[in-house]
Amino acid sequence: MDVIVRGKHFDVPDHVAERARRKLGKLPHYLPLLEDAAVEVDLAHEKAKEPDQRYVARVKVSARGVHLQAAERAAKPEAAVDQAAQALTRQAQRHKQRLYRRGRTASPKALAAQKTPQLAEELEEEPARPEQVARVKRFPVKPMTAAEALEQMRALRHDFFLFHDADLGQFALLYRRRAGDYGLIIPELS
Repeated sequence: MDVIVRGKHFDVPDHVAERARRKLGKLPHYLPLLEDAAVEVDLAHEKAKEPDQRYVARVKVSARGVHLQAAERAAKPEAAVDQAAQALTRQAQRHKQRLYRRGRTASPKALAAQKTPQLAEELEEEPARPEQVARVKRFPVKPMTAAEALEQMRALRHDFFLFHDADLGQFALLYRRRAGDYGLIIPELS
């Protein structure tokens, strides 16, 4: 991690620059994508009526498509750097959670670049297997109404629910739509 500390309207003391490097050096622990990050720390001494607003720390972090920034004010430059580091830590944690919620850790371009040509050739030579059923699940079904099936689906936190509709006397599939509402599929034999 490359940390550049600059001062505006004052010379940054060595202990403040070292503190910034130490605090911001912990960011890759929270978000591994920031291992090779470029970090710019701009410390400024501004004239302010309130003494606790005199030092401003503006920090920008960028690496592998991740861009984080924070600006904090404090009475001392050390405190401003600490507050900015805390803000960036929270941002890094939120960014990591977003990535894992999406179910991906790297972009498709990065994954394609990591593949070796030999591995790609092996994949092409491997014969295609017919799609197979990976798992069979059996469960007892009792007749219920669509409203009862909706309650059951919500209780199980599933995106779909297969049930035997008591009103129609046949199977039906209840599913959650992307818009947030629900849909019902009733099969008809042709």
